[in-house]
Amino acid sequence: MRALSQTFMANLLNQDGLLRPILERAKQDHTLMVSIREDYINIYYRGGNILRVEEHHNSSYNAFFDNEYNKSGLPCPVLPGTIETQDSARSWVDSFQTLKGIMDIYFSENSKPEREFQQLVARENNFSNIANQSEYFISDVEFADSDFGARFDLLALRWLASQRKNPSNCRPALIEMKYGDGALSGKAGVMKHLKDINELISNRAKYEALIEMMEMQFNQLDELGLITFNRVANWTKIKMDADLKPEIIFLFANHNPRSSKLSAILNRPEIEEYDHSSNFDLKFYVSSFAGYSLHADSMVSLSQFRELLKSKGAEQPH
Repeated sequence: MRALSQTFMANLLNQDGLLRPILERAKQDHTLMVSIREDYINIYYRGGNILRVEEHHNSSYNAFFDNEYNKSGLPCPVLPGTIETQDSARSWVDSFQTLKGIMDIYFSENSKPEREFQQLVARENNFSNIANQSEYFISDVEFADSDFGARFDLLALRWLASQRKNPSNCRPALIEMKYGDGALSGKAGVMKHLKDINELISNRAKYEALIEMMEMQFNQLDELGLITFNRVANWTKIKMDADLKPEIIFLFANHNPRSSKLSAILNRPEIEEYDHSSNFDLKFYVSSFAGYSLHADSMVSLSQFRELLKSKGAEQPH
C-alpha cells in the first residue's frame, strides 16, 4: 500500500525530525509536490522527480536524484545518499535550485507536458489559495501498480462543498488526463483506459484495497499540512464508502476544437457499454471558464460532452 510508516511521518512532522527541512521547503515552494508512495516519498518538480526519499533501517533514509535528467552534463552538487541528520536533509533542500535548473534544461529537450499539468491540477485543488473551494482533492498522481492491473493519472476524492461537515461523504474519483490530441489513442488511449478500469473495479478485493490506500494517502497528506480546506470543530479522518460508485473522469487538456479525432473516439458504439456501466459513472471535465479547479458542476456526461464538441465546430466523424 502506498502509505508511510508512523516513524516516517514523525520524521517529517516533528521539529527535530530528520526530514523536517524537506517538508518545510515543499510547503514554501509551490513548484514542488510531495507524493506518498510505499515507504518512500517523491518530491516532484514540473512532473519530474527531483528527490526520492526512501525509508531505510537504523533510523536513516536513502535519498536519490535521477542523473538521467542531467544529460547535458551540467555541474551537479555532490549530495548525501543517506539522510541521517537534519543537516544532510538541508543539503538536499539547498541544492533544489541547482537541480531545478538541470531539470529545466532536460525538459526543454524532453517535454513531459502531461505530467507537468497533472502536478498543476494537484496543486490547484490541494494547496492553492482556491483549494478550499474545490470539490475534488488529489491523493496521488501517476499511479501505476501491476498488482492492481491499471494505471491512473490522478486519484481523487470528491467531497462536495455542501457536505464538508461530514468527512464520510467522500466519493472516489479516478481521473485520466490527456494532453493534446496525440494522446487520445494507442496503447494508453481512451478505450484501453476504460477497459482496464472496468476490470479493476469488477475485482472487489482490488477495488477495496485501492479505496483504503486513497483514504490513507489523503489523511497522511492532510496530517502533513499539504491539503487546504476549512475544518469543522469535530474534524475526523476522511472515510470513503467502497459501495459508492466511483466517478471515472477524463480531463482533455488543450484539445484542438477543429479536430474530429476526439469526436470519432467518443462516438464509437463500444463506448456506450461504459457510459451505462454498473461499476462507475463516466464523466468529462469542462473547466469553469479557465483553470483546473475541479467542481461537481464541471463534470458532464458523455452525451453532454458530445453536444459540447459539436457546438465547438469540430468536423464530425462520418
